[in-house]
Amino acid sequence: MILFEDLIIIICSYLIGAIPFSYIIGIVVSGKKLTEIGDRNPGGWNLIFNVSKTWGILGTLLDFGKGYLIYFFVYKFLNPGNFLFFGATHNQLIAMLSGVAVVAGHNYSPYLKFGGGKGLASFFGFLIALNPYNLFFIAIGMLLGLLWAKNMIWSVTMGIIFPGVFLYFYIGSVIYLLMIILLILVMIPKQINRSLKMSTNFKFRKEKTIKDLFTPKIR
Repeated sequence: MILFEDLIIIICSYLIGAIPFSYIIGIVVSGKKLTEIGDRNPGGWNLIFNVSKTWGILGTLLDFGKGYLIYFFVYKFLNPGNFLFFGATHNQLIAMLSGVAVVAGHNYSPYLKFGGGKGLASFFGFLIALNPYNLFFIAIGMLLGLLWAKNMIWSVTMGIIFPGVFLYFYIGSVIYLLMIILLILVMIPKQINRSLKMSTNFKFRKEKTIKDLFTPKIR
């Protein structure tokens, strides 16, 4: 029974994460579909660049809120259970999986034929809800990727690994190493540019300038 309840919570987290707030805002305020303009990404960044900075910031905050609130509510209000899983409590495990499910929902939304955004805002919300110190480790990891590799794939990868390793040592549970693997599987495919060779996508110093990293591109 507990396993069934946990599965329902994770599925619901995925479906809530899949709500494409920025896409909806784009249609409501401008009549434009984000999947047809700019880089065709139905996320906040495309909304900022091609519809409105104000509305784009709102869409980004809503995506952040999905990740933050789902983790917070699952962790705080889930039946605590009475078992440990590799050093993690029942709440920690299901809240972690729910947070990953939110990001997966955002990136692969059934409401958009399993298309979606890149998941960064929801990822930030989830990780900061998990532990506020994660903001520091995400920032360090992503900055290293931006300045050293000049490649958003490596930036996001390090932004996932650094807080995951911190949580592993800080909380003492291997589930946060599992979290690293799950988030990489969910997020990195969305950073891949299908018009380039795979080796080029993962090339160090792929972009000429930092600005190029943040310029929306059709993928």
